[in-house]
Amino acid sequence: MKMKKLLATLLAGTMLVGLLAACGDKPGNETQNPVETKDTERTEPYKLGYVDMSSYGATFQAVAKDLEDMCKAANIELVPVQIGGGGSDGMATAYENMINMGIDGVLASSSSEGQVRLMADLFEENDVDWFLVNRRLSDPELEEYVFSQSKLVGNEFCYEEDTAYEVVKRLHEDHGVKNLAVIGLTLGDAAGDLRDKGIAKACEEFGIKMLTETRGIVSASDVTNAVEGIISSYPEVDGIFIVGGLVTNGALAGANQALVNHNMQDKVAIGMIDIAAGMEEYMGEGKPLKVVAGGNLVMDWVIAGACMINNVMGVNTDETPYKLNTRMMFITNPEDAADYSVYYENPNVPMLSGEQWNETLLGKDLETIQAFIDNYSLDYARSMSK
Repeated sequence: MKMKKLLATLLAGTMLVGLLAACGDKPGNETQNPVETKDTERTEPYKLGYVDMSSYGATFQAVAKDLEDMCKAANIELVPVQIGGGGSDGMATAYENMINMGIDGVLASSSSEGQVRLMADLFEENDVDWFLVNRRLSDPELEEYVFSQSKLVGNEFCYEEDTAYEVVKRLHEDHGVKNLAVIGLTLGDAAGDLRDKGIAKACEEFGIKMLTETRGIVSASDVTNAVEGIISSYPEVDGIFIVGGLVTNGALAGANQALVNHNMQDKVAIGMIDIAAGMEEYMGEGKPLKVVAGGNLVMDWVIAGACMINNVMGVNTDETPYKLNTRMMFITNPEDAADYSVYYENPNVPMLSGEQWNETLLGKDLETIQAFIDNYSLDYARSMSK
């Protein structure tokens, strides 16, 4: 029995909380025709699925907006599925349900390498295209296996170690940080472990003392408590690095609250991976919180979506899987923080629109897409909105 039929039996009654939605079903799209694809026998629109995590904040809302607009430009049917909880189990169930629903392709992500092989086997057996988003494969054998699968369209990732190194470097050079505390991800998290290496490298290179590490943070109040504990135990602290995770949107508020409680917001610089919406509220005149933040999660998903669409169009003629890497954008002042939220990570306005998708990413080869990533900046984002 094919796995798809088995999943239909096993997963009946376990459908995800969210309803399916499709770009092609939105008002104003009724007259659009499916994109011209490499499959000349296709009569229905190509269905591209992804797990919609908009409930986690503005970043993922911006991801959803960009994917919707890009799919509309390409006449691809986007199928976002909302789930009640995250984590590896939630993702696995989502992908199984997508297959059961007849999805043609999936933008897939995983919090650990352990599930990537299972995902590869799942999509291969069920003849579903897939793109591995924001996950660098550190195991050479796993990478070889994944890239040998016929249904893999590609893989995109950020050099996490380099990003963490850069944040610590900027904290040191811009704000004189010499005594650093880290609020990190859980040990074993693939991205978090690489970021830890980058932090350690920068501390050694610049003579920064690592005071303490706190892990297992899940809420803004946890961050407040963690910073309170750091200040009490290490009064010499002059930098705190919040290394990322789903807590990001509330982490800056939590850290700021603790620093305000001790009148230290102008004495302790904050480094972050992932840029929090509304960051400018804590920076600038009269609010002297010193922040260095790096983020680019929106780009990860935009590039993955573009590559999947290009694969449907037959752009990648030799069908060698795409392999691309993205760069973090860095925010260090309130003006850029505000513009970042307006022109790039905006849940209401896509970073590109209409023909801009076709001019920059859709129908383009690997080199052109990588060049777009490498040259993208906040100034470019501002210019594209005019």
